[in-house]
Amino acid sequence: MLPRCPVCGKEMVVTELRCEEDEVTVRGRFTPSPFDFLDEEDMEFVILFFRAKGNLKELERYTKQGYFALRGKLERIIEKMGLEPLPKDGEEEEELENEDLFEMIKRGKVSIDDALNILKRKRR
Repeated sequence: MLPRCPVCGKEMVVTELRCEEDEVTVRGRFTPSPFDFLDEEDMEFVILFFRAKGNLKELERYTKQGYFALRGKLERIIEKMGLEPLPKDGEEEEELENEDLFEMIKRGKVSIDDALNILKRKRR
């Protein structure tokens, strides 16, 4: 599937799926999966990563590539997929405290209850 427009680069929206065997057509609005943004080489890496159960050291041993090269490739793939890495311990709390709470609520990053709890903690 072509996830981005070849002309403008914006995300494509699939509106029709068709089975050539029995001519069944399904129409609607289908959003591409994050995996659709990966090329064949990236998908091969992801499959190896899964097979190594997420262990980069094991992947390093298997592929004979350096740990940091593999880590960089993984980070590029995560970026291509439009994903954000999980926050490290304490990192999310620090990020929440440093960012504008109203903006975070607008973007759905925190709930109103979470924002109120953060404000209460800041007052202490």
